[in-house]
Amino acid sequence: MAADDPESQESERLAFVGGRDGWAAAVAFARQGIAQYESAIRESDSGGNQYGAAYRESLLASIRVYREYLQKQEPPA
Repeated sequence: MAADDPESQESERLAFVGGRDGWAAAVAFARQGIAQYESAIRESDSGGNQYGAAYRESLLASIRVYREYLQKQEPPA
């Protein structure tokens, strides 16, 4: 992955939020991102705002990163 691809950018964002605000904030950030990006895609698919259509591939890549991150997370001891 190149440093400017969506996967790397989202991984860096998650690491930043986790380092700055902690584990729970990074998990919340990932969940919120999934909801927002899926909503944008759904809206574009139904003929609404076309942001989701224009950025569909990068949004889907970001959603994959967020889901992988959430699957790997365990609450800190």
